[in-house]
Amino acid sequence: MSYRRPPMPLPDDQSLLLQSSNVVAPLPPSVGMREEINSQGFDQVPFTSAADTIDLNGILPNSPPLGVFARVDHEVALPPMVRQDSLPVETNKFYGNMLLGNQANGVWTHPYSLWFARDSSFFGLAVSHTTSSQRVYGPGNPPQYFFNPVGIKSFVFSSAEFQTASDVSLKLGSPKHMSVQVYLHKNDTQYIQFSLLQGMGFVSGVYINMQPKIQSAVGFRSFESGQIFGNTQRYNVVLQDNRKWTLYVTCAADQSLSFALQGGNTVLGSQRVSQCLIQIVADDSSVIDQAAGCYPTDCSLACSVVGATGTYKLTYQLAGSSSSGKTLMYALPHHVSCFNESMSSKLIESRLDSTICGQMTGLITDVFEMTVNVPDVGFFPATTIPGKENPPQYSGDVLNAVKKAASLEVNGDVMNESNLNSMYFSGKALAKYAWMLYCCCYIIKDSALVSQLLPKLKSAMGRFIGNNQILPLRYDKTWGGLISSGTSSDDFGNSYYNDHHFHYSYHVITAAILSIVDRDAGDNNWLTENREWVENLLRDYANPSENDNYFPAFRSFDWFNGHSWAKGLFESGDGKDEESSSEDVNASYAIKLWGLATQNQPLIDLADLQLGILNTSLNSYFLYSDDNKIMPPSFIPNKVSGILFENKIDHTTYFGNNLEYIQMIHAIPITPISSFIRHPTFVQEEWVQKLAPIVSQVQDGWKGIMFLNLALCDPKASYDFFNSSSFTSAYLDNGQSLTWSLAYSGAFL
Repeated sequence: MSYRRPPMPLPDDQSLLLQSSNVVAPLPPSVGMREEINSQGFDQVPFTSAADTIDLNGILPNSPPLGVFARVDHEVALPPMVRQDSLPVETNKFYGNMLLGNQANGVWTHPYSLWFARDSSFFGLAVSHTTSSQRVYGPGNPPQYFFNPVGIKSFVFSSAEFQTASDVSLKLGSPKHMSVQVYLHKNDTQYIQFSLLQGMGFVSGVYINMQPKIQSAVGFRSFESGQIFGNTQRYNVVLQDNRKWTLYVTCAADQSLSFALQGGNTVLGSQRVSQCLIQIVADDSSVIDQAAGCYPTDCSLACSVVGATGTYKLTYQLAGSSSSGKTLMYALPHHVSCFNESMSSKLIESRLDSTICGQMTGLITDVFEMTVNVPDVGFFPATTIPGKENPPQYSGDVLNAVKKAASLEVNGDVMNESNLNSMYFSGKALAKYAWMLYCCCYIIKDSALVSQLLPKLKSAMGRFIGNNQILPLRYDKTWGGLISSGTSSDDFGNSYYNDHHFHYSYHVITAAILSIVDRDAGDNNWLTENREWVENLLRDYANPSENDNYFPAFRSFDWFNGHSWAKGLFESGDGKDEESSSEDVNASYAIKLWGLATQNQPLIDLADLQLGILNTSLNSYFLYSDDNKIMPPSFIPNKVSGILFENKIDHTTYFGNNLEYIQMIHAIPITPISSFIRHPTFVQEEWVQKLAPIVSQVQDGWKGIMFLNLALCDPKASYDFFNSSSFTSAYLDNGQSLTWSLAYSGAFL
């Protein structure tokens, strides 16, 4: 197995060829929550008031991108569309493989994977569901990786009219951030339509003027008709692998359709039908019958934050009809652990394994409603260590140490350090000086140091605002986004939409800090002059509006999986992936800081909600406390995922296999929000089990990252390291300053 995504050269430019329940909520932080504004408690905050709901379409402007970004067409063209809406097409979503290349790689809706099959014997949409017993584990103890087999055609939605590969094409319609319409197209009047959404319990195909044919490469052991519910016929199916499935057929009242086995791999419908719904589910429970005939076509998002509580609601638009008036959905563990009380009556006794996120739970519903704790964290250092004070009170000794470090580091060459051919590395350098500036202004409160650093950081940011960096950004008219002018292999694939939330968040954080420092200690015009540029970056990776004509909604963040995906317009045999969970957090944290700087409360609330969701999802699937009950037990001792794909997890990185790389790519950068996600208990476990045995051998910037991460559970040991007379700048990563390291670790002694 090898990865198509360009390698991430930290600390040097080396590539690496890689080999390829019971639901328990993550431990909540003990402090650092936003203050409650009522006394009714966590579970009782209702999602009832329209006034509480965030207006996602009104948070950011939807004006054209700034003229400083040259307009270009992307070298990757859009795929065939049944209907090309005017809105930009998503680049980092679960259905991405269907947008790219020959459209043959799978997409993962969880619990299913689906792909366009054009084999000699199978033409159509193939469906697979794998169980935990089918996972393949890599070498080592704990294993380096695990993955699920791909390409098992348990079912193929086909048609008698599909005789050769040229008879069928795959077309898409209405690609949104939580759904896409897929058409197996013979011509404009003969096709099969599928609505693909994550968590859908049925794979549902609507046949239009075609004779249905259902195939299985696994083979049919038995295919028997069952009960009839109105216009819906149930079939009980057992495949040759002994897996039990259920197939439902719903026709209009004036039509009839029966199925007959033709050999061991095909069942054929009795006639051509003008319209017929065929649904399959990888379970044989009779409780599912009440959802048959109904399926989701789209999903809308509603969000609210009240006090320390955030609520998000996924409402599914349905087609068809069922006896319950609802459809079948499956929820991931981080959903179930956060479900509101109203969801308990919707749960059913059906469980299906996901590929990498544990066991999914069935529901008869048209809505998911979840509640999470949201953080009370702004710019100032914060911690969730029990008994520590928020905000912290600094001792004189710590302030002196911070000032001593800052007095030296403000002399750094910000312009040259950030003059790089990478938005990522330049952003890290800018953010390093921004946090240093914050320390000078608000922690040690030294106006002379602020006056020295502020103009230099403004000038360095000015290069990017003027788009005069080595690889200027351009506005891509094809997909709708700000991309590097480099090649697909430059800057980690930025021009193909890789990692935008990682890259641009560093610039947004720098801009937020510049804005407040300039307001309090400068000429108070930086924000006004540069706000639109910053919000262009924000709209690229985190645009909240589905009505924006220039950027897709939520390019990076996946509201179903509860975290972002980093892979853009690259095909992948294992689906989308993300490596750095902590830089995913940094992306949402940047949104919050910009909201604070601009006093945009809806933006603050949206960011807080994402951070609350990340706290649940990352501590379920990326960061493994010893008591994790979701991931495979043998994999938990790795403590972090490494690279998490939709179909596999590989405990490695794109840039090397050193243990400090693998563990700490999930820690950088350490900021005030880090402790909200990386809980003290987890950090302590990882330190003892993984980091302490190797830290003495690490002699580069990863050592500083390891010790600043230690401040999340043992701030004194962290501070003593950075304040030691033997400390050397060789231990500082290019995005880390001694000033910030002392200020953060020294806050909680």
